[in-house]
Amino acid sequence: MVSLRVVLERVRTPDGVEIACEVSGQGPPLVAVHGAGSARWGWSFLRPLVEDRYTVIAIDRRGRGDSTDGDGYAVEREFEDVAAVVRAVSDGAEPLLFGHSYGALVSAGAAPLIEGLPRLVLYEPPMGGVLAEPPVIDRLESQIAGGDRDAAVSEFLRDIAGYDAAEIQELRRSPVWEQRKAVAHTLPRELRAEREYELNRAALAELDLPVLMLIGSESPDWARRSTAAYADALSNATVHTLEGQGHGALAAAPELVASELP
Repeated sequence: MVSLRVVLERVRTPDGVEIACEVSGQGPPLVAVHGAGSARWGWSFLRPLVEDRYTVIAIDRRGRGDSTDGDGYAVEREFEDVAAVVRAVSDGAEPLLFGHSYGALVSAGAAPLIEGLPRLVLYEPPMGGVLAEPPVIDRLESQIAGGDRDAAVSEFLRDIAGYDAAEIQELRRSPVWEQRKAVAHTLPRELRAEREYELNRAALAELDLPVLMLIGSESPDWARRSTAAYADALSNATVHTLEGQGHGALAAAPELVASELP
């Protein structure tokens, strides 16, 4: 029987930021890296389904939840954050690194920094320059600065993540809505970083490990284009389609996502 005990641990990164890690389950470590506008609670639907075969380490990326933040922001610092966590929790085991959306971009960037990483799962990582135009980012930032986080979260989910009206309404009725509003201030900096990011095809080509890429059949166009770009750059990628799902299958169809994990 899987222990229901959940502990919160912290890993210090190269620039002194402390990354909070919620740890539960048993078996080899699964380091779960959430996307933009989310935090470690983004894995709450999937985690109970895999705790019997993985020790799940769901992180709060820097600047949210129980993690601290650094001076300024650069996505490369996030690569180092994730690499530090994977190194800290491996302890002789073979970890699985699993990133969703912006967290998948971060995971792909971290992978070359982790010697001997055996397994990687990427669920719709943006390839750079595909999520939002500057006016959209400026509007979100203005809404957040003006206190209208509700509108900012709604627009982000609808116009960028590709959620439909019913999915957004369902989220509004759940505790997750207030949690998303609480981390909304991190959206503009990450959207700007993604806009300027250039996919490092050379580094991806040198990754000597199997990479499972997940893509929803109903996901937005940017997700399809980006998934194809990563798969083309990687030397050992397998693409699996989540039929009937979009960008939010971690919450909408966690059983399906769990069945895809090695």
